[in-house]
Amino acid sequence: MPARKPDASARAQIKLRLSREERAHLKALAADKRLSVTGLLQLLVGRELGDASLELGNRREVLKLQEATIPGGITRSRQLLDAAADAAMARLAYAEEILAHQDRQ
Repeated sequence: MPARKPDASARAQIKLRLSREERAHLKALAADKRLSVTGLLQLLVGRELGDASLELGNRREVLKLQEATIPGGITRSRQLLDAAADAAMARLAYAEEILAHQDRQ
């Protein structure tokens, strides 16, 4: 049985801003692989999501090991995880500010 394309309601459209150099590189890579730019992006996103799910599974194992071995167990592990998430969010906000500032110039 041939594979079916998902119907339009199951698909989402994503807006992405790239520099001229990034667009040129993306188009060249797509041409090199004989894919459309959209097809290449779908391939790359699919690959990254697959890798991300594998990494997530590995992170869960590390988290369980951490909770079992550090003093304070689950409570301390959650505190460390929350602190790391807060720091990551602060870095993302800072990066967004820099990009917004560059766009205004």
